[in-house]
Amino acid sequence: MLWKNLKSLSVVAQKGGTGKTTLAVNLAVLAALDGLRVALIDCDPQRSAAGWWQIRKEEWPALIEQPAGQLPSVMETLRAEGFNLAIVDTRPSVEAETLEAVQNSTVAIIPTRPTSMDISAVALTAQLVRSAQKPGCIVLNQCPPSIKQGEAPLTAETRTIANTLGLPVAPPALVNRIAYPYASNGGMAVREYEPGKAADQEMTALWSHIKKGYLSNG
Repeated sequence: MLWKNLKSLSVVAQKGGTGKTTLAVNLAVLAALDGLRVALIDCDPQRSAAGWWQIRKEEWPALIEQPAGQLPSVMETLRAEGFNLAIVDTRPSVEAETLEAVQNSTVAIIPTRPTSMDISAVALTAQLVRSAQKPGCIVLNQCPPSIKQGEAPLTAETRTIANTLGLPVAPPALVNRIAYPYASNGGMAVREYEPGKAADQEMTALWSHIKKGYLSNG
């Protein structure tokens, strides 16, 4: 699966603590394992993605540390060098830098935890994505475990609210699992830390949804 043109995916959120960087690095690894040339672009001044990469044993995905204002030139360089996908980890805000990242993206991914404060912040981020006239997708993250009947009530309630914000909500919800911090502490994705286990299955389902729904054309 190699795309003719460079695609880009920005992970954006107004609030910190939504699991934005964890989502970015895990999607980057899954894309690389699909055979894509992937660049992980860390635009967050906290440089969490860069810290993860520095303890990583593998050299892929490639890492670039740049402010969002330089994304157009970075994207041109990646195109010239034959990269297939750029995944942008942004700073938590809805300011000009985040808008710049969204405008330079094929799709914007908005993670949210299942809390009223988080979902209120998502409304502003979704509005920013819509104003940029770019595709966007809300991802329910750090959710409680499912029950026999399906999603946990809190997850289902959050999904119902998120569905009113004018952007699609990804069908797979990501459960708050201990595999994520353990994987991150080793510079890994959950696919590498616990392949085939629950966290890997959920993240793989999300990557498949994003890939097929937003990145496959061209």
